[in-house]
Amino acid sequence: MQYNKGDRVEYKGQDQQKHTGEIRRVQGEPPQARYTVRDESTSVEEQVEEKQIDRSL
Repeated sequence: MQYNKGDRVEYKGQDQQKHTGEIRRVQGEPPQARYTVRDESTSVEEQVEEKQIDRSL
């Protein structure tokens, strides 16, 4: 599945916990794309791979 800048998603963070956030940047092409996601609760941005994203919200 392809995600775009501005999409709200549920994803698994580096801590292996589920988070919700907004995609701020997309690098590369699916399925190897990497996404910069800003966590809604902490406002921290982290890099995640497409396989770490569970679903769009």
